[in-house]
Parts: sequence; C-alpha cells; structure tokens
Amino acid sequence: MRIITRISSYDDASTAALSFRFHIGGYAIACSAMVDSLRQFMVWKMSPEKVRAFPIDRQLFLVREVAAKLYDLHGEPAASFWRAKAAELLDLVVGSGRDRATASDEVRRFFLAVQRELSAGLAAEPAPVLSA
Repeated sequence: MRIITRISSYDDASTAALSFRFHIGGYAIACSAMVDSLRQFMVWKMSPEKVRAFPIDRQLFLVREVAAKLYDLHGEPAASFWRAKAAELLDLVVGSGRDRATASDEVRRFFLAVQRELSAGLAAEPAPVLSA
C-alpha cells in the first residue's frame, strides 16, 4: 500500500510566491465584494423611512438635566427656560424627520417625563423635621 505525502509540489520558491500572491489577490477581491454588498445592505437598511430616532422623553439623561435646571428656577425664569428648551427640542425632532404634530406630541411627552422626574425628586427628598 502506498501513501501519497504530497498532493502538489511547491518546492520551487517562485511558484510558491506566485501562488501566495494569487491567493492574497483573490482574498482581497472577495473582501472587497463582501464590503460592497454590506454597504449596499446598510444603505437599504438605513434608508430614511426605516430609521427611527430614540424618543426624547426616554432620554433619561436629558430628562434629568432639564428637571434639575427647572428645580433650581422659579417663576418667569423657569417658564422662559422651558419655552426655550421646548422650542429647541421641537426643532430637533422636526429636523430628525418627523412632522410638526408628531414632534409636538413628543415634546409634550418629554415635558410629562420632566414633571414625573421633578415629582420623584421631591418625593425622595427627606421632609424637614419640625419640633414643637
């Protein structure tokens, strides 16, 4: 019984180098094709009608930041700050591709989230102890 130890003969250094370059070139072409198909898929997947922005009322950091600012303000400065922030958020949401009515609803939900945060913060504060 005879066992074949070599399937091909790459004893010649120039043949081995040529073969290696051929494989690297083929690999580069395959990688390039894969990147192109991935890019086409991502363009299709990320088209504007398929992208949804994260709702601003669920952006906890932003909700807490605005609630903290409003907690320190009172009266007209608080109202003025809120009007400016609401206008800024409305422009941001409209700029992300939503119509004005949907954007207004989202800003309204943000305002409710800020109010819940303010209420939770006030409830978490210890009440002063009054002595008789």
